[in-house]
Amino acid sequence: MTQISFRNGIDLSQMQILLSLCKSWHVDAEVSDFEPVSNSAQQQHLFADTFGIWADRDIDLKEMRRKARERRNSYSIDNVTA
Repeated sequence: MTQISFRNGIDLSQMQILLSLCKSWHVDAEVSDFEPVSNSAQQQHLFADTFGIWADRDIDLKEMRRKARERRNSYSIDNVTA
């Protein structure tokens, strides 16, 4: 599916013309009206969704950071062999 978004309001007569044009080209088109979600609200929602990943695990933020530091240090340039 391909989507076309009109950022500025479009009046009914303009929408009817666009739909007629699509139909004349045998393009199946539909109109849906929605309010876009702000970027910051969407990012907050995505960030909050990640908390469920750790719900059944006995781990806290300090432990996760400690493990990440250990993992990062174990992959240092000095430990890599060609």
